[in-house]
Amino acid sequence: MKKLNLLALLLCLPLLGRGSNVPISVSNVVNTQNFDMINLNLKSVALEKVFDLIEKQTGQRFIYAADAQSLDQRISIDVNKGNLESVLEVLKNKANVDFRVTEQGVLVKFIQEKRKISGSVIDEAGSPIPGANVFVEGTDYGTVSDFDGKFTMEIPSNFKTLSITYIGYRRQDVNIENMDNVTVTLIESASQLDEIVVVGYGTEARRNITGAIASVSPEEINTQPKANVVEMLDGRLPGVQIMSDNSPGGGTSIRVRGFSTINSNDPLVIVDGIPASNGLNGINPSDIETIQVLKDAASASIYGSRAANGVVIITTKKGSDTGGEYVVSFDSYAGLQSSYNLPRMLNAQQYGDLLWQATINDGGTPSHDIYGDNPAQATIPQWLNDEQTILSADVDWVKQILQTATVQSYNVSLAKGDSKGQHMFSLGYYNQEGLIKYTGFERYSARFNSSYNIGDFLTIGENFTANYKEQVSIGTNSALGSIVLSAMQFPSIVPVKDINGEYAGNPLNDTQNPMGQLYRNKDNKQKRVQALGNVYANLYIKDFTFKTSFGLDYQNYNIRSFSPTFNEILSTNNTNSLSTSNSFNYQFSFTNTLNYKKQFGAHNVDVLLGQEAIEYNYEGFGASVSEFLYEDENFRYLSFGTENMLNSGNASGWSLNSYFGRLNYNYDEKYLFTATVRRDGSSRFNEDNRWGTFPAFSLGWRLDREDFFNPDGVVSSLLLRGSWGQTGNQDISNYATVDSYRNNNANSNYAIDGAQESVYIGLTQSRIPNPDLKWETTTQTSIGVDMGLLKDHLNITADYYIKKTDDILVYNTVPLTYGGTNDGQWVNDGKMKNNGFELNVNYNDKVGDLGYQIGLNLTGSKNELTELNTSDYLGIPSSSLHSVNFDQEISRSAVGQPIASFYGYVAEGLFQSQAEVDSYGLQPNAQPGDIKFKDVDGDGDVDADDRTFIGSPHPDVMLGLNLQFNYKNFDLGLFFNGSFGNDTYNFTKYKNHFFNQAAYNKENVLLDAWSENNTDSSIPRLSLDDPNNNIRPSSYYVENGSYVRLTNTQLGYNVSPELLGGLKLRIYAQASNLFTITDYSGMNPQVGLQNYSGSNRNLDIGIDRGLYPPSRTFVIGCNLKL
Repeated sequence: MKKLNLLALLLCLPLLGRGSNVPISVSNVVNTQNFDMINLNLKSVALEKVFDLIEKQTGQRFIYAADAQSLDQRISIDVNKGNLESVLEVLKNKANVDFRVTEQGVLVKFIQEKRKISGSVIDEAGSPIPGANVFVEGTDYGTVSDFDGKFTMEIPSNFKTLSITYIGYRRQDVNIENMDNVTVTLIESASQLDEIVVVGYGTEARRNITGAIASVSPEEINTQPKANVVEMLDGRLPGVQIMSDNSPGGGTSIRVRGFSTINSNDPLVIVDGIPASNGLNGINPSDIETIQVLKDAASASIYGSRAANGVVIITTKKGSDTGGEYVVSFDSYAGLQSSYNLPRMLNAQQYGDLLWQATINDGGTPSHDIYGDNPAQATIPQWLNDEQTILSADVDWVKQILQTATVQSYNVSLAKGDSKGQHMFSLGYYNQEGLIKYTGFERYSARFNSSYNIGDFLTIGENFTANYKEQVSIGTNSALGSIVLSAMQFPSIVPVKDINGEYAGNPLNDTQNPMGQLYRNKDNKQKRVQALGNVYANLYIKDFTFKTSFGLDYQNYNIRSFSPTFNEILSTNNTNSLSTSNSFNYQFSFTNTLNYKKQFGAHNVDVLLGQEAIEYNYEGFGASVSEFLYEDENFRYLSFGTENMLNSGNASGWSLNSYFGRLNYNYDEKYLFTATVRRDGSSRFNEDNRWGTFPAFSLGWRLDREDFFNPDGVVSSLLLRGSWGQTGNQDISNYATVDSYRNNNANSNYAIDGAQESVYIGLTQSRIPNPDLKWETTTQTSIGVDMGLLKDHLNITADYYIKKTDDILVYNTVPLTYGGTNDGQWVNDGKMKNNGFELNVNYNDKVGDLGYQIGLNLTGSKNELTELNTSDYLGIPSSSLHSVNFDQEISRSAVGQPIASFYGYVAEGLFQSQAEVDSYGLQPNAQPGDIKFKDVDGDGDVDADDRTFIGSPHPDVMLGLNLQFNYKNFDLGLFFNGSFGNDTYNFTKYKNHFFNQAAYNKENVLLDAWSENNTDSSIPRLSLDDPNNNIRPSSYYVENGSYVRLTNTQLGYNVSPELLGGLKLRIYAQASNLFTITDYSGMNPQVGLQNYSGSNRNLDIGIDRGLYPPSRTFVIGCNLKL
């Protein structure tokens, strides 16, 4: 072939004597219109291979004399039914070649001359864009812009077009004929389809994603004054629900596509490829580059047994090619937080007056140890105790425990890089005082990410973050121990302090002085040190990429909790004590993947094979001692206690070994197919059930790649997709399948010989094993559409899913007759179903200097427990019921109902007369003004059998609305979120609405309680005896929890870089929670879990027992880049 080409070239040399800089005309020599069926779809192939393919399709020979280097040029080309002339024109801008078509063939001339092209890349505001990709399409010629947006590169002199891309901006193709310098202005992209999405163990262009993946830009959320990035996601993503206890650095929970199971519903969290096991409040939000949530099985099943509840993937910022220059960024904000929508309690006189009214309603004569014996009037005394040390007062205790609190955040980062290596180093400080006095959260963080290129075949690097956190917290949302509920029920007549400066005692009930409780807790700090990171290496060999990574998530926890002595009349502590707890945990992950990516014509194949090993270990110990001679803070250590030294310790661990694979295939990026499979082996199961296999597949059809599709029409892009897959869950106690025994001084030592003065050491069973436990499996089917309209100014993503969970892992209560010290056993029991829809709509456009973006997301879901075999329902165990609900069983999870539905009597208003009471005839102890309860089963009486399901904490629809505007240097953002159709159980009414709990203060709404002169009230009559048992669990407590909230408002200004010598500075003011529209009578309709760490936390949702107050926050901040 080469000899024939050389001979033909020698014969035709006279035809090439026109000069090296004059293009050769094609059409003047031979008519090429007959060669109009050339089809090429090639990526990074040798130029010689391109010539061969064209020869086969046209019969035209290429005639050239060239060395191997010229023929080995790698180019990419995509032509569909093109003619020879047009294909040659395309090749001219992809290789240093020119052509002339003759009767003998296509003469090829290789151009050796090169030229230098320079320029700069800027945005619409004129600011430089560093890191933009500048390249010649389909060639290896390319570079990136430096920190000032400038670039320089050498290209063959015949190249006519330069392409520039940058994430978040539209691609620009610039004609550079007869130009040596060019300035390129990039315009922000209206399309989301160009986004690169991080998926399991890799990345993919969103336009080719066949799974359901939601993402949010960290720039939209990281200025929110919150400690945890999880809280910042609230309302931002369709299909994702965020719950929080509102306290600084407190508990948070993510729910992806509803509640899939009874036990843990938390998604797997991946940070830079490392499974994170210690939460996210140690991650500095300013360090985050991308956040993606994998929602369906097709996208998540690559993570197997840990992905049944979705996967949250966080990628932190890395260094980039800055031309070897340092890029310094500084971000900060500071502001004030205040509480709002606080409950109003009775003042001292109002409480006495209503106490008198309640006594009269019961037919009694009013008298009281504090308010006197005058039956006509409750009288406030001067002193509350016989010692005359506590003056009577009138204190709003809810306001008393709260304060206007500061919040501040400071972050600095340093980045540097070139073609050989990139580095990013950052430091962060965050401090949030609590709205409740003497509480707060403080975090110090540091991050260093780096990567090094060794030739073009190896990259090594690491991602590492360390943080130190201090937190002072106090109990909330619990019937016993909630400081907010304590403040509500503490008598207004009691002052903060007595005349001696001590916190005043309470002569009415046994509740601690709330301010005294907070003050005594202020030094009980929880301290955590965390290290999270990995080292990795990527090896590139032709079409193969081998990656290996070793990751670590380590945390050390310490708390010293001192309880001093105090005497507050009915609430006392006569013996001081100290308890200390120390623990640490670490999780190793070792991941290896081999990736093969190849294009065969229009066929694109991407194959991933991998192995992963994970090991988790925990160890903790605690000790306590009492009778300290000194209560000074310097003596609050175990060595200074004198009595009752106790200690304990424990350890546990588990491991997981996995093998997985994924195949991505597409034909011409038109027909898309993905298949994944993962096989997990867990140490938590016995050998027979240790391994589980979790497959998934998905299909996609990009109609916008079809010939019949008109991209200039209303619909500019269109992808139809569907998926099916299975994921697993192994979240049980580490040794649930193993029988074990231990010594316990309290219940395992026996006086076998009958002698009471001595005992023999014995053992007690420490768990009830179930060797037959197996994997819980969630099967999910999903269909969706991604659509771009109006040239992708309007983007719509819609999904519908059905999610079914089998063999649910449940901690089932065992009968008391079993004996022993265990209250339950892990079993596979029951099934659950979730189905719902997700809609995400974004519109982006510009009118003159005004740019705007409207983003709307809607989530609708339905949850149902479809099968339960070992019991009639699941609820809070009796061992913890009293401290949570005063023995009132409120939540039940039963077949046919959503998880954690409210269960109680149906309240049908108030009896208005004795005649109505007599006519109803089912509540003989009722009086006018008492609650009428429904006879649900119709058996002629109202008893426990008439309890039924009275509400659900789960919303029918959740909403997020994001409005962004920019005008010249100004920008304005408004974010709303809402929830509709969910109920809230207002448990605070238990003590705040009923005078049979007479020792506790009440809400001032009781001033409007039912009476003969006020029959329009919905609040029952006041009664000390409550013979009708109005206080019982019922729909009286259930309220509409729907709301719409203006969550965040931000106004910013970008200072022109010219005014600051090239520095980029943005300043902004921000307000959070400006208003909430709701019918809920409590502080906050957004009620989450009762706790955020217990194994049964999902069995109690949406019950308000005195929440940590929500904050209204005002901050000012700046973003500076040097």
